[in-house]
Amino acid sequence: MRRADLALGGATLVVSVAYYQMTTSVPVSQLADAIGPQGLPKAYALILTALSLILIITALKAPSGSHIPTDRTRSLRALGMLAIGVAYVVLAPWLGYLLAISGLILATTYYQGGTVGRQAALVAAGGGVFFWLLFVVLMGIPQPPGFFPPQW
Repeated sequence: MRRADLALGGATLVVSVAYYQMTTSVPVSQLADAIGPQGLPKAYALILTALSLILIITALKAPSGSHIPTDRTRSLRALGMLAIGVAYVVLAPWLGYLLAISGLILATTYYQGGTVGRQAALVAAGGGVFFWLLFVVLMGIPQPPGFFPPQW
């Protein structure tokens, strides 16, 4: 068991529950759409809850003598993730949200030690389609169209 990850997972779980509670106090306007002003913040809270639970479960399953990265390694890893995020922000308006978010998922998978192959590409494409459908189609939140998918 990795205690630091367990503590972080517990802390973020508490934050996600508190954040969700705060979203319920956001006033709803008579002019609000079907999702309402609480929709996106609640979705973020639920995603944070899921990620916290995953971190807790992984920490509980990890052997106690597992590799502990140094501060320098952590800083370099964080800079690498920041670079992936910057690349996403720069490329999204040109590629479009669907391709950019799929590329972000694939790049993050590879950077975190996963292999890039058929399965990772399918997960990235599926994730891109899921987020595009969620934000653009279901919630009506405009995203950068880029050149794909073509605008009809």
